[in-house]
Amino acid sequence: MPKPKTPPALWSFLFGNLIIGTGIMLPAGLLNVFMADLGLDAPTAGLLSFVGGMVVGLGAPLVAGFTSGIDRRFLLATALMLYVVGHIGAALSPSFSLILVFRAITVAGAAIFTPQAAATVGLLVPPAQRGGAIAFIFIGWSLASVLGIPLGTLLGDWIGWRGTYLCMAGLSAVGVISVWLTVPKGLKVAPLRLSSWVQVLTDWRLLLVLAVTLLVGSGQTSVFIYMTPVLAKVYGASVSQIALTFLAGGICGVAGNIAVARFATRIGAARGAMASMVLVLVAMGLIWAFWGQYWVLLGAVCLWQIGGFAVNSFQQGRLVALAPALASATVAMNTSVVYLGQAVGAKTGGALVRDAFTPALPAAAMLFVIAGMITSVLASARQPRP
Repeated sequence: MPKPKTPPALWSFLFGNLIIGTGIMLPAGLLNVFMADLGLDAPTAGLLSFVGGMVVGLGAPLVAGFTSGIDRRFLLATALMLYVVGHIGAALSPSFSLILVFRAITVAGAAIFTPQAAATVGLLVPPAQRGGAIAFIFIGWSLASVLGIPLGTLLGDWIGWRGTYLCMAGLSAVGVISVWLTVPKGLKVAPLRLSSWVQVLTDWRLLLVLAVTLLVGSGQTSVFIYMTPVLAKVYGASVSQIALTFLAGGICGVAGNIAVARFATRIGAARGAMASMVLVLVAMGLIWAFWGQYWVLLGAVCLWQIGGFAVNSFQQGRLVALAPALASATVAMNTSVVYLGQAVGAKTGGALVRDAFTPALPAAAMLFVIAGMITSVLASARQPRP
């Protein structure tokens, strides 16, 4: 029997997720360029990630609740158009305050595109193919972590952050055209009921699992956002070494997700999440203990990203297993919490690097991860035994 042909719209969603993922993570790779060009300190430049985390974290659930009646082609093309407008506006902005405004506009597109593209997949393929189709479009995010950030870091050195943002705007415009040409007109998704959100927010098991995502995400982001200035100022790393670090981490993160897909059923989501958190904790411990030694950090980043990518996949698996009927709401909420963790991490890391780049950064990340591990144990203890 021939393998079903992949609908062209899924390729557009994959490319759109590549653009969205790169745009979300790009400020971390360009932080040194922003600081040098605009005369900013690290905590101020880190506000780009804080604003992004808050907008997507608070906006994604609202989008899921209020856009179900909008044509999918129009909605998804508009989301990528926000990336076009936001990146052009930021590239032409004379002040950092205005750049933050355009950052908020830009990431509003991320709050719309990724979750709504995943929801639209169910309207394009038969039920038996939906799992594989959703995994297919999320390859775009994996590619963003492997290629988007390293290339963005190199482009920032070659043509500056403004030129890099204009390139992002051009690629986003290609995404707009692709979505408009491939997604059928008239597709709409079923709305999420208010009762679903109420059930999620009143179930302590689900709230504890979501708290794990928030804590671990906050810890990781507090280090990740400030990696470029730390590498440059503490480790004396060149632009190519910084790009290599992000590239190696991205490749290992994809490997972590592949491992999740292969072994998740065998070891269980809760155990898998705990094992992933242990990897992140060990990695942060290595960075803390061998502060300033680049090759140790490079190995630690690889270990960290294997666990860091995997833990979120396991967390989503836990939420779905706990309440299958609420999967749409819990997965949307988990995505929201991931971005809120980005905002918390940006603020925490910014406070720690205000005066100097010290090992307090990975030490704080370790505390967040340990808190996440304890919360994970509590979440498992509240789950009914089969």
